Amino acid sequence: MQVIHTESIDLEQVADLCAIGLKRKPPTPRDLSKFHVTNLLESAKLITKGQTRYHEYEGHPVGIMSWGRIWESAVDCYLNHYATQHGGFYIPDIEQECDGIIASLDGLITLPDLSSGLMVAETKLRFSMNTEIPLRHLQQVRAYCHLAQTVLVAYVSCHLSSTPPSAEATIQIIRLDQESITETWDGLVQTKEYLINCGCLPRQK
Repeated sequence: MQVIHTESIDLEQVADLCAIGLKRKPPTPRDLSKFHVTNLLESAKLITKGQTRYHEYEGHPVGIMSWGRIWESAVDCYLNHYATQHGGFYIPDIEQECDGIIASLDGLITLPDLSSGLMVAETKLRFSMNTEIPLRHLQQVRAYCHLAQTVLVAYVSCHLSSTPPSAEATIQIIRLDQESITETWDGLVQTKEYLINCGCLPRQK
């Protein structure tokens, strides 16, 4: 055997090409001068550990994050088909802002044959066969539900395992209670105000 060429594949480029193939623009960089839902959720965890700072993701996307985007692109195709099959529609990549906090939703979907009302669509790539939704994911979709003014979520997850080798995907339609949605959002607003009072702001332009 003779290897005549070896070259790394840029997974971010693969993810971009998937998005372009779906006639979607690759995601624009986050406005780092504003507060974001996921960053505030992580900031709240840091505060409970005695670290008062605004959490920000640093560096360039790593391979795992790129695979997440590739999975999202594949799921976009599936959800578009799935929504049509159930008499509804799917809109990917929704950005909304409320109370000075930005949320980047994977999408919004309606599935009239299964449940009435608009749903937040959330896509996850997980390296576990456990289909129970983690608390941090619930907090995230609760915040998104506040902005989308709904209590319904279509949670789509891909589960990968190496021991034993296995892969499966699930879609769960869940209904959240309004109280938990309101509590989660109020907590994010309080975290933001606390950080501002402590002088811990997002980086400025």
